[in-house]
Amino acid sequence: MTSAYRSSSQVNRLPITCRPVIESIINCLNISSDPTTFIQGAFPEILEKTKEDFFSNTIIILGECADIIHERIKDIPCITCPQKPEGSMFVMVKLNLSLLEDIDDDVELCMKLSKEESVIVLTGVAVGMKNWPRVTFAIDRPSLEDGLGRIKAFYLRQMLRRNKDFISDQFNAC
Repeated sequence: MTSAYRSSSQVNRLPITCRPVIESIINCLNISSDPTTFIQGAFPEILEKTKEDFFSNTIIILGECADIIHERIKDIPCITCPQKPEGSMFVMVKLNLSLLEDIDDDVELCMKLSKEESVIVLTGVAVGMKNWPRVTFAIDRPSLEDGLGRIKAFYLRQMLRRNKDFISDQFNAC
């Protein structure tokens, strides 16, 4: 495990069934992302035979998805995107924990999004940025729209729980 987890009790606070998942994610991150030797050898020919319109279309699609994610995140108050992504396939979003019920950090958020919404978001801790989850937009537009809609639905349920608890507390105080 990385020192970030060894020095904190985040993993130990998770249910025992979640710990192997976190450990597997960490182990995968420690594997080299470099392509294998035979792929490296084939890469020049692959690039030569790939038509230019493939690259142009990919850049256009990524640009459209960058616009979508930047705009749609504005509708989800618990996360903010401080800058529109340029030249990437993912965005780091700042997590506002005060707007979420029973979520202490980005690890819990990602676990709950996975379980409740079937949306996979990489924890910020995994890339050294606690409470800054990483959201990819290198997917087709309908899947991106669906995933962002699910994240918003998750937030709205969180907001309803918070308001319900607040109203209940106010009522009990009377």
